[in-house]
Amino acid sequence: MLVIEPPPPVDLAALGHAVAKARRAANLTLDGLAERSGISRRMLVEVEGGRINCTIGVLHGIAHAVGVPSGD
Repeated sequence: MLVIEPPPPVDLAALGHAVAKARRAANLTLDGLAERSGISRRMLVEVEGGRINCTIGVLHGIAHAVGVPSGD
């Protein structure tokens, strides 16, 4: 029988830190990233603060807006 283990929990704080670091490296403010990505500033604040587990679509939008391949 094949047993599938659940994935490890997402480290939301580390994810938020990585998003903030990528945003700063792209010389974007939160407002600039919101405009470029189509994601609300409020959601970006929550993501960067490690307070929400966002969808892969949101992460893809952020990655595209800051010029980082979404696989990174």
